[in-house]
Amino acid sequence: MNLARPTVLALLLVFVLVPTVSAHAATAIVKRGDGWQLQVDGKPYLAKGVTFSGSRSADYEKDCARLAALGVNTLRTWGTGTETRVLLDAAHKHGLKVLVGLWLRQGRPGAESDDSFDYLHDSKGMKKQFADTLAQVRAFKDHPAVLAWGIGNEVLLNSPDDASKEAYARFLEQVVREVKKLDPGHPVISVDAWTLGVPWWMKYTPSLDAYGLNVYGGGIHVLPGELQKAGVTKPWLITEFGAQGEWDAPKDANGIPREPDDTQKYDAIVDGWNKALAPYVQEGRCLGLFVFNYSASFDHTGLWLGMMSGTSTRPAWHAVREAYTGQKPATALPAITRITVGEVKREKSGTFAQVQVEAKDAEGTPLDVSFAYNFRGAATRHERDEVVRLQATPSPTPGAWLVRLPAVKGPIKLYTLGKDRAGNLAVATTSVALPSVP
Repeated sequence: MNLARPTVLALLLVFVLVPTVSAHAATAIVKRGDGWQLQVDGKPYLAKGVTFSGSRSADYEKDCARLAALGVNTLRTWGTGTETRVLLDAAHKHGLKVLVGLWLRQGRPGAESDDSFDYLHDSKGMKKQFADTLAQVRAFKDHPAVLAWGIGNEVLLNSPDDASKEAYARFLEQVVREVKKLDPGHPVISVDAWTLGVPWWMKYTPSLDAYGLNVYGGGIHVLPGELQKAGVTKPWLITEFGAQGEWDAPKDANGIPREPDDTQKYDAIVDGWNKALAPYVQEGRCLGLFVFNYSASFDHTGLWLGMMSGTSTRPAWHAVREAYTGQKPATALPAITRITVGEVKREKSGTFAQVQVEAKDAEGTPLDVSFAYNFRGAATRHERDEVVRLQATPSPTPGAWLVRLPAVKGPIKLYTLGKDRAGNLAVATTSVALPSVP
């Protein structure tokens, strides 16, 4: 399940599967014994990927160079836009392929967006989506960086009822067929959360070459077994993956989901690739993985699951490198081992709390500490994802800061951020119940 929608829908996904393909096709999925093999120009290809939101198009070349150095060979996007060709060019220059996303509208407001589309009755809208999708395929199908097409993301998850799911899956089949006619050289997949899309794809969208599955946390160890139980005979990719998501996380005493710590986030990625998926990669059932997400954003989703925060690297950055290359960090990553929030006091000048922090790098050097908050009870989606910096001054007590808290009513998520000299950012979170605003 994806918690964030990129500001610009210009991202791509990777993978391919075609039972029979012409000798001139650049990408194919070829049957091998009881499994499959993804091939590019006739050579085996395993997608070692990340989802890509990027920073700004002017930096795409730098982004692709850095990702290639981590062992990444494929990017996934959710949609196309004015920056798509820039990304494709940058990816190709640095030897990367792209699973190009082709966005289809959500059936109801949900995790993906606040959009809502009626696949049961809006024939005019479906015609427009159909035409727009084919136009994007025509625009990019001959680019050498294209690995495959990823049509739709978690639309079935965000469809209101079975009738709408069936209508969407039938419409998706029409789109898939036409895309494959227009471009027989690149496989076509669709993406949904967990196994929710599987029964609908199997019954109503048989032309898909493979399935794209979004899963987070420990679910990656269970998912392959669930696919076998469902009778899935096509290959699949993990199209989004990271630490346990907010939707699955237990809540603390203030009702705020508990975010995994940095070590747990790191281990989830390395173990997910090396342990959970390795047997199915070897069998030719899993064709690759995309870790969520490469982005420069400083927001709730980015801090929880992202590889970067601004120019700083997060644990997922280093975990991707270890998963894909076996290379561990040269030195231990910085850590925030404890945060303690003192009594919240309201004064004339504002609301304050003393926060005690234990944070250091591998050499025991104190980190550059700062604070921020997120208000999960905000009225709008934008506000619920926003992370706002807080004013803080060192306290006379060693290792403590006097933090000015926001003027909102209800519990907030408090971030303690610690940056080391190498640009690695450690994050620890807790919640604080704020008194009512006068």
